[in-house]
Amino acid sequence: MCKFLSENLVIMRILISSFLLTFFILVLVVELLSYFGILVLIKQQSKKFRAYFSAIYFSVCLLVLGLLLYSFSNPNDLRQSLNYSFFFFVISLSILYLVPITFFAVATILSFLIRLTTNLRAQLLTLTASLMISCGIFFVIGFGIVFGKHNLNVVNHELQFHNFPEQLDSLVIVQISDLHLGTFGKNPAVLTSTMEVIEKINPDILVFTGDIVNNFSSEMVGFESWLKQLPARYGKFAIQGNHDYGDYSDWTDSVSKMKNLEEIRNNLEKAGFELLLNKWKKLSIKDTSICIIGVENWGHRPFPQYARLDLALDSIPDHLFKILLSHDPAHWKAKVVPETDIPLTLSGHTHGGQFGIKFAGIEFSPIYFFQKNWGGLYQADNQTLYVNRGLGCLGFPARIEMRPEITVLTLKRTKSH
Repeated sequence: MCKFLSENLVIMRILISSFLLTFFILVLVVELLSYFGILVLIKQQSKKFRAYFSAIYFSVCLLVLGLLLYSFSNPNDLRQSLNYSFFFFVISLSILYLVPITFFAVATILSFLIRLTTNLRAQLLTLTASLMISCGIFFVIGFGIVFGKHNLNVVNHELQFHNFPEQLDSLVIVQISDLHLGTFGKNPAVLTSTMEVIEKINPDILVFTGDIVNNFSSEMVGFESWLKQLPARYGKFAIQGNHDYGDYSDWTDSVSKMKNLEEIRNNLEKAGFELLLNKWKKLSIKDTSICIIGVENWGHRPFPQYARLDLALDSIPDHLFKILLSHDPAHWKAKVVPETDIPLTLSGHTHGGQFGIKFAGIEFSPIYFFQKNWGGLYQADNQTLYVNRGLGCLGFPARIEMRPEITVLTLKRTKSH
């Protein structure tokens, strides 16, 4: 058995080493192709200018390669760090550099093919246009890093349900999700703006649909008062997301991991949120009631599935209007729709991929290829899902055409004709 595990470990290390070697070779090829493309454009410049350009170009190349090499060589140091600043710096610099340069490298190959079939002028036009587009890509990514993650978006939706209590017509629910407090360091700018917006709305109910941290409870330090000040007339409710369980970190023992989880839960409760972990809460408003249900995180295998929908729904009176909080929207299609009649489910998790494209009023995110229900409203017969795009960031500390979101849902009873 030990021999089998040892052999598997050796194979795994060989595969990882092969992947890293292939990756760095590809990066070098991209850098050289881009260099040759720019050399064609500056061919008429003086030798001194080209020498200065070459020195600067390869200095930047070596800096980025060095950072990537260090990061790949010390993945645990970065993953276990309580300070995300260096990790975010490496990710930001790498994407700022590699995405535009890769586009230009592909364009360089195309330009040489164009030169073979046409002339030098056509190649120069292709390279010039490609360089301008690459610069545009650089500035768009840069804007997302510097400004995009702070550009708060308030999304309003009016939802109608035939069985919603008439006495609660126009009930306002504010949903926030995926704060990932480690994203912000000790900068409360987005959170302060969020609090100001929610204070103006003064919602009836405030819900948080998971991922308060990236990994560690210490990320909440300094934000306790902000969380506590978030207002709601009839209650604040929260669930946990996949990152709140500490499953992405290496712990010295299970006790440390559980302590981290308990601290996160305690901090949320101290901030006035009622945690709904596979349970429900009857909320009495005016002379009627609704039901807020919360489940622990559910994700597609191999991710852990802590949610117990059967336990969460146990003994709920049939007449109560039900609102479910479930972090991962995949849970809705896989379990909620086929197994329940819950009319409204609120989720987060996807961040909208933190990158999107808007054209002619249509919004699209590449995360669609991995998560069909990635952002906004979805319908299945009489059941509705809303996926909040989150407030924080994960991995890449930027948002490009996918602004941090506060969702305002106004619930109404369908008018009878």
